[in-house]
Amino acid sequence: MAKLRVTDHLNELKTEAAGLRSACEPDILDRVAPSRPDTTVAGILSGLARLYQWAVNALLTTPTDDDLPEPPPPTGPVLDAYDRALGAVLDAIEARGPESPAWTWAPVEWRAEFWHRRVAVATALARWDVQMAVGATAPVPVALASEAITEVFDAFLPVGARRGTHTGANGLVQLFAQDADATWFIRLREGRVALLDQPDPQIALQARGAGSASDIALALWGRLPFGICDLVGDEALLQALRVE
Repeated sequence: MAKLRVTDHLNELKTEAAGLRSACEPDILDRVAPSRPDTTVAGILSGLARLYQWAVNALLTTPTDDDLPEPPPPTGPVLDAYDRALGAVLDAIEARGPESPAWTWAPVEWRAEFWHRRVAVATALARWDVQMAVGATAPVPVALASEAITEVFDAFLPVGARRGTHTGANGLVQLFAQDADATWFIRLREGRVALLDQPDPQIALQARGAGSASDIALALWGRLPFGICDLVGDEALLQALRVE
């Protein structure tokens, strides 16, 4: 499976944040992105700034068994608040290497790498959303899109952050990111999801989705329909994997 080197998240974040910021002229802040009809560009930036602050708190606070609550929404002009939050999270990531201990809300090892990936993925998705609002999108880079796919299965689905209820979903699903030469096998059983290293070869696939890593990631994160991919089998099983 294609995977970012742990030192790449900072560079990916800088690149995606630059692409996001270049699309954010003041006159588009009230626009609604087609991929996020529940909010505006200003709302996307505010939410991202809030995530950055949460990441800073997690990276710079000694982890304990207590949950680290999300911070309140930022105050002041939206672009200024976003720029401040971005600068703070970049500094925090540079200060805390990926192996450093850090609280997380996900059932993964408590390391700073979780937040390095989380903010890079979230920024790439937000960049795509904002570019949708101005009608000029670019795909999520292959390696980062692969990270976004993996994050669905090791962080978000395990805590129940999925779209809709799918208690009757049963079957074996394969996702194949062609440009990354990366494959994910997922078993659904009464709606529960398990990522498999290797499936039982005697069990037939019930669904398969193939496409670019970016298209698969954007479909899993609810930005595109799975119809953007080459589909075989029961599409409802793929729908049961969508998060956020």
